[in-house]
Amino acid sequence: MRFLFCTLFAALLMSACVSSETTTTLNNPNGLKVEFDAKAAAQTRIKLALLYLQNKQIQQAKENLDKALQYQPDDANVLRIFAYYYQQVNDNKKAEEFYNKSLLVDPDNGDTYHNYGAFLCGQGRYKEAEKAFLTAIKLPNYTRIAESYQNAAICAEEAKNLEKAIYYGEYALSYNPNNINLNLFLAKLNITVKKYQAAKLNLITFQRDSKPTAESLWQWVRLSYAEGNEASVSKHGAQLIKLFPGTPQVLNYVNKKYYD
Repeated sequence: MRFLFCTLFAALLMSACVSSETTTTLNNPNGLKVEFDAKAAAQTRIKLALLYLQNKQIQQAKENLDKALQYQPDDANVLRIFAYYYQQVNDNKKAEEFYNKSLLVDPDNGDTYHNYGAFLCGQGRYKEAEKAFLTAIKLPNYTRIAESYQNAAICAEEAKNLEKAIYYGEYALSYNPNNINLNLFLAKLNITVKKYQAAKLNLITFQRDSKPTAESLWQWVRLSYAEGNEASVSKHGAQLIKLFPGTPQVLNYVNKKYYD
């Protein structure tokens, strides 16, 4: 679970209603007056840009983002997506510049703090990232609390602060109990810090709601080894080899790398 979640599509959910502050009047070829909705046009450009980014068409993505920014130069969501673009092309200086611009326009935008936290964590700036995630969580109208706690947990693990990673991971699970992969994440951490009963509960909960995976069987192997249960190590190891040959987990099991 070593990846961070970014909020990309909030900008696409903004109202497309015509506003007197964002529209201008143009003449079409038939002589009829139509209104140009700059806000809606910016949303369309953002959608296109994200599709182009997904398909690795970087130039086309940039062209559409430039248009979106031209239409809505002071929109926090447009600025946030522009920051994400710069992350994707590894221009970290520009990415940070646009995150700061977005927060300057709208300092209460939880989505921007969330994404900025993911960016900071990727730069190894763990304390700043944690602060950004917690700022998002504390905002009254912010709804992606589980995702921010999950990102804070992943970031804490990257910072080698496993107790804090468990703390945030448990909060993420409480806000989104249907995210069964969080149980695997917590099981791995709990085994490492020798909280074996908590790890067992995590694995049983995962097992109740999902078929075995390479990772779940590997964590059972690790837990069994930590508890000195050789029969259980062999049992789950055999399942792992049979169901998921060639996976990194099998290689770890064969090489007895239980804590690498």
